[in-house]
Amino acid sequence: MRTSVDVHNFLLERDVPHELVLLRGRPRSPGRMARIAAVLGLPPEQVGKVVVLRGSRGLIAALVPSDRDPDLRRVAVAARTPTLEELTSDQITDLTDYFSESVPPAGLPNGTVVVMDRTLAQQEILYFAGGEPTTVLKIRPDDLLRAAGAKVARVAK
Repeated sequence: MRTSVDVHNFLLERDVPHELVLLRGRPRSPGRMARIAAVLGLPPEQVGKVVVLRGSRGLIAALVPSDRDPDLRRVAVAARTPTLEELTSDQITDLTDYFSESVPPAGLPNGTVVVMDRTLAQQEILYFAGGEPTTVLKIRPDDLLRAAGAKVARVAK
């Protein structure tokens, strides 16, 4: 199983500035990142969630604000895939090697297409799951885009 150490090493290897913040307790899914936004006193558009989908050519990670869901049609267009499949928690864990509630936006399996919603790209700082249930990744959008090789598009509902 992969952890926040894997996320940290992935970002370090790419010279990407970031912080991993340890949270007390363990906010549970669903709505985990929205609750983290509330606890930290952050606007939901500054706290993102990673929604893992399967396209015709592999995994797609849609990064959307914590209080929104991805629009599957928009994600398919942005990722250039004719089909998208929503995955179960067990499938996400099996395919990413992260617990489904803790999938980070970077350090995903090779070939994963990452699409970030425009709302997130416009923020100064972002917060995401950091690879473990008690860890949050703090990172600038431009640094995340570079590290993940992400594309920016309007993909949130």
